Amino acid sequence: MFRPSLKSGWSLTILFFVSLILFAIAQSSYIIVKTENYDTKVSASILMKTFMDSLKTEIVSRGIEIDPIDDPLKSGLIGTRVSSITTDKGLLSEKQAAINPNLAAVFVEEFTKLRLNPGDYIAVGSTGSNPAVNLALYAAIKTMRLKPVIITAVSSASYGANKEMMTWLDMEASLRRKKLIDFSSSYASLGGKEDLGIGLSDNGIKSLQEAMQRNVVPQIIGSDLKSNIETRMAAYQDYLPENTRFKAFVNIGAGLANVGSEPNAKLIPEGINHKLAERNYETEGVAMLMAKNNVPVLNFRRVLRWTKKYDLPSELTQMPKAGEGKVFSSRVHNVWISAVCLLLLVIAVIIVIIFDRHDRRFMANIVDPDEEL
Repeated sequence: MFRPSLKSGWSLTILFFVSLILFAIAQSSYIIVKTENYDTKVSASILMKTFMDSLKTEIVSRGIEIDPIDDPLKSGLIGTRVSSITTDKGLLSEKQAAINPNLAAVFVEEFTKLRLNPGDYIAVGSTGSNPAVNLALYAAIKTMRLKPVIITAVSSASYGANKEMMTWLDMEASLRRKKLIDFSSSYASLGGKEDLGIGLSDNGIKSLQEAMQRNVVPQIIGSDLKSNIETRMAAYQDYLPENTRFKAFVNIGAGLANVGSEPNAKLIPEGINHKLAERNYETEGVAMLMAKNNVPVLNFRRVLRWTKKYDLPSELTQMPKAGEGKVFSSRVHNVWISAVCLLLLVIAVIIVIIFDRHDRRFMANIVDPDEEL
């Protein structure tokens, strides 16, 4: 005998629509989860923006031209294609992508992975090739209260700090005069081929030396690349207090004294390297020697790889706001709301089953007149 069931009627229709509503609620419910050291990252980003604004004011006051084509955000941090202190070709897209205050948070994130704490000493090897990256690093160092020992190769690739009267040494000196930082380069070298400025004109080398002199930064100058590397290592140790060790070596760019050779620059992985000493390199730069002293190496060379990793914009049409991006927070589904929606759906299904059983018992007690005949 056919016995009707509530499961085939309006209850299933209601259950279907309830399921859709609960699914829509769960699917559209998100929460923002802040990453570790969120406040520090935001502070570093705000500080980097302060650095950028300060340098732009300085550059404008000196009457230095800002190219609106190469530097659409008019930051003043993008140099010319070629100058007397330009050592090699550089990608304009890399320089433009670095004009982002949130890049400072990337360094905070990497320093957090290295478990750096206030007061820790770090060694830094930088160049003038991408001043915005240097600013991001300095903002992270200042915010996390680290103690850096910095050696800079003053020359620059294309579109970097390659204007003779506004080198990277001039930029950091300006920040220091305005008391935005309390550290700067301890030593400087010419950079370029062999770290001796080979290939630059006499005027270019003179301009680099004048930049060191006017900013009172001692010059590292040896007979060859190996000599410069040895001198750098000695200089780092001289600035390190007794019974103290460097907690990290940060390499920015592809300065030959730091990476050893041009092929090495492409072989050293981006990011934190704990096992760099285990690899064989034909020429060992400061990074390799630091690694052999059990100092972890943070290599930061290709900006576009970092912007991709941390979901930062690679093409900027306007200045990003500090605190925006994957490095600060992530948007995830709200687990609690999803759990409540699932619970409500289970309850709805149970109710349908209970009512259906009740209906079946009720129908079972009805006597069929045909069965009596």
